[in-house]
Amino acid sequence: MRIELIIVGDEIIEGFIEDTNSQYLASILYKVGLKVQRITKVGDDEEEISALLKEAVTRSDLIIVTGGLGPTPDDRTREASAKALGLPLVKNEAYLERIKEIFEKFKIPFTEAEERFALLPEGAEILPNPLGLCGFKLTYRNRSLFFLPGIPQEVKAIAEISLLPFLQEKSHSRYFIETIRCFGLTEGQAQKLLRDIKDELPVEIAYLPHLPELHLRIKVKEENKEKGDQILRKAIDLIRERLGEAFIGLENETLEKVVGTKLKENGFTLATAESCTGGLIAHRITQIPGSSEYFLGGIVCYSNESKIRELGIPVEIIEKYGPVSFECAQLMAEKVRERFKSTHGLSTTGIAGPGGGTSEHPVGTVYIGLAGPKGTKVKRYQFWGDREQIKLMASEVALDRLRRSLISLNS
Repeated sequence: MRIELIIVGDEIIEGFIEDTNSQYLASILYKVGLKVQRITKVGDDEEEISALLKEAVTRSDLIIVTGGLGPTPDDRTREASAKALGLPLVKNEAYLERIKEIFEKFKIPFTEAEERFALLPEGAEILPNPLGLCGFKLTYRNRSLFFLPGIPQEVKAIAEISLLPFLQEKSHSRYFIETIRCFGLTEGQAQKLLRDIKDELPVEIAYLPHLPELHLRIKVKEENKEKGDQILRKAIDLIRERLGEAFIGLENETLEKVVGTKLKENGFTLATAESCTGGLIAHRITQIPGSSEYFLGGIVCYSNESKIRELGIPVEIIEKYGPVSFECAQLMAEKVRERFKSTHGLSTTGIAGPGGGTSEHPVGTVYIGLAGPKGTKVKRYQFWGDREQIKLMASEVALDRLRRSLISLNS
């Protein structure tokens, strides 16, 4: 089956918005044993979109289009698809009534512009979209065309409900794929640990740097679902054993999610005192639903004054050792633990750059403190990259330090 993707939107070809839809769609196609032959990006130009669709139906069996389905004048994918396939645009009255009901339910004023949602090429099949109003499918000369909105969350929702079942039915091969997250190993180190796994199991391993982590994509090709699942599970167990503490979890198990699970399992709580990371650790932790069960709170003490006022760091400590120091990081972790009465306190203080570095503390210097039931440990790190990368790396190392300390308590 020949497959191509057409990504529509001025904002994409002008570089204002990153195209994540083609990446996502290509990945789900790959997982069911199908490969994309062509990806094209085009602006909101009706003639250009129409010309692309005319070409696509001559060479591809499945065409997936994203974007250009909104109600504004610059959304031209409906008109372009009708023109390309020689179909009239017709108003789907039943769908229009459904749209009006949704607007009424959420007390949103309905205007003539919204009626465009129901204007579709003749023969279009409406695709269920639990997060929005757009999405339809057409069949043209044995070709299947899926028209999806440009919003990534809606693309994923429609894909799970309508596109994936369609793809699984069309695919004649099956891949079993899982991604493993690890931290603290280079690609070379990971390859050395895992190089003989292919001798034991029929799997392929791809090593994918994903700053600040290393992701491993494990692939098994097997027609039998039960056997494929079994091989994949064995491979994951073996890799987990080989990687040791560097193993974070599977693709949906982020570092912050794993940390939260371990805190909760042990009945522990956490508070954070952040300087150079500016609240990034707290943000990551609170991205997990239910994190209030173990995350008691955080303080962003960016200035010297806030360290003194909010945490009670003695002025003498800052004057003698400086805010970026072992001593300051230690007290920050201990003081925030005391203030929130948590079992663990996590602190960061450093220089994220681009300025502020010295010969003693160059840009990228970060002290990370972890206070817990067994005392306080502080380590100095030297990170590289721009400001955003240094902050991200510091938050990752801090969370990973906590994760590993929780593992050691149970070992």
